[in-house]
Amino acid sequence: MVRNQLTMGRAMARMGRSLGFPGVVIAMCVAVALDAAAWAEPLPLFYQGVRPLGMGGAFTAVADDENAMFYNPAGLNSIKGYGRFELLNPLVALSTNTVEFAQDIQDVADAPTDAQQATLAADLLQKWLGEHLHARTSVFPNLTFHNFGIGVLGQGVFDGEVHTPTGSNTLELRGGYDVAGLVSGAMGFSPLGASLQLGATAKYVRRGLLDQSYTANDLVQRDGIDLNRDLKKGSGFGVDAGVILSFPVPLKPAVGVTVQNIGDIDLDAAGKLKQQINAGLALRPPFPFGSLTLALDMVDVTGNIGSDQDKAKRLHAGAEYRFPRMLALRAGLNQGYGSVGATLDLWILKLAYAYTTEEVGAYAGQTPNHRHVAQLSLGF
Repeated sequence: MVRNQLTMGRAMARMGRSLGFPGVVIAMCVAVALDAAAWAEPLPLFYQGVRPLGMGGAFTAVADDENAMFYNPAGLNSIKGYGRFELLNPLVALSTNTVEFAQDIQDVADAPTDAQQATLAADLLQKWLGEHLHARTSVFPNLTFHNFGIGVLGQGVFDGEVHTPTGSNTLELRGGYDVAGLVSGAMGFSPLGASLQLGATAKYVRRGLLDQSYTANDLVQRDGIDLNRDLKKGSGFGVDAGVILSFPVPLKPAVGVTVQNIGDIDLDAAGKLKQQINAGLALRPPFPFGSLTLALDMVDVTGNIGSDQDKAKRLHAGAEYRFPRMLALRAGLNQGYGSVGATLDLWILKLAYAYTTEEVGAYAGQTPNHRHVAQLSLGF
């Protein structure tokens, strides 16, 4: 076992030296001796915005900004006149332990001798045993106004976990990227005094997916790891559809339903984006100063995505308080875990942050993964 760990340690160090920063990023999604039952899996949601994350992920019946293109396109009808043009809006999400893990990987790569690298690598695997690591970065330049939205998404996501070896050691890499173009439209009606909003998003998605196991022998061979060879690529078209029904009574209740990836989106070798149905409730009680929104969501109502059927893992609740100018504060429960967030809107410059916890186990409360999410937006 120790010999195998040392062999893998040398391979990890070699990857770090040869690939530089990409090698460190790839190493963040390392899993040793991974078997399917041991892999902790978060729900495979396509995109998560920083504002919804601050509200505990409850956004289906709220959806009144650019996030509507991902959560519920019907909400674009709530944008009055010109919305916003975001030219540059990088988002970074990191689990609280990812930066420390990346530094440990870099320390292995920087060790001057093979013996020291092997020792540091073995210590690293023991230190991070059972820890889940997450990193995501994205950019989504977009334009939104009343009843319309268009944008281009580029994002990279990596998840990883170190496990105790069982049998022969293997190295599992999971990660990938998405490039997607989205066009959304909406319309509104007023039947019997209520407000009915309908919307749809057409999207083209190109995905590169790495989900590969490598033996110790693969790691020591010059061509044993070839990311260009092992990256599975594919593309496809899909449609989301959504509805929001609001009532002109006290608390202004609204009910929203979204069907995402209708009929599944086939991405060839990169797998599928499975159909997902989300439902939500929003309340907007009168508030003397600013505005208050309360929201509750059930994501993946039919249990069609993920490898589990836990209902609590799909439950989200949150609140947002918007001051009359510049500042918004948020809090919520994401899969039973607390979340907080805030946005400082200086017109051209907008800063947003959320601290959230994602369930990466089979049921809510099993394996929490704490994350920081930050976004800077330049636009008008």
